[in-house]
Amino acid sequence: MIKSRLLLIFFIFLFLIVGCLYIEENRTIPTQESNSKYTESEIEYFKEIALGTEYGNNQEVIRKWNTDIRIKVNGSPNERDIQTLNRVISDLNLIIGDKINISIVSDNENININFVPLSEFSICDAVPGNWGYFNTKWKNNVIYEASICIATDKLVYQEERSHMIREELTQSLGLMKDSNKYRDSIFYQGYTATQEYSQMDIKIIEILYSDEIKPGMGKEEIELILKN
Repeated sequence: MIKSRLLLIFFIFLFLIVGCLYIEENRTIPTQESNSKYTESEIEYFKEIALGTEYGNNQEVIRKWNTDIRIKVNGSPNERDIQTLNRVISDLNLIIGDKINISIVSDNENININFVPLSEFSICDAVPGNWGYFNTKWKNNVIYEASICIATDKLVYQEERSHMIREELTQSLGLMKDSNKYRDSIFYQGYTATQEYSQMDIKIIEILYSDEIKPGMGKEEIELILKN
């Protein structure tokens, strides 16, 4: 009887040792990548798009809004243009959440979106050669005003117009540069008629309007925050 008990205790002890060894062997060691909410690719793309501006020799730092965005529509948009604009605003509000709210207004605007012929692009101080253009103003790297121009006489296909509306409004939020990396991205440098945000686009919009990312931040500070 005593031998049977000793044998049972021995097997229980052996089982516990083997179990502990198995758990230790299969334990996942957290890494810097797994601790981060964002992947390395998302962080790199964010830095490429969000730091600096496409034109001019502006400092490569974060610029973003910290107040609600009120958009006034000017010129001659068609019905599909307005539908697209409403859809983009809805998408952005879902991504950004309660950080800021974007809406269409009839007065007290801080963004003017102008559906005008290319010959009238001077109202946006547009760089020649662009059929869609945005221009932002900021103080201490906080954006407080923007103007957008959409060339109604050049963008004859609705797909192109809808793409341009989405691209220019999104870039006026502070994502001011283009890239050749991802063809399905709204920020793709080459010609596309993308109608939706890619998953990568959604991530970098989300990053820009996260509480941790502040106006004036540079590359090193962004990396430190996003990777840890």
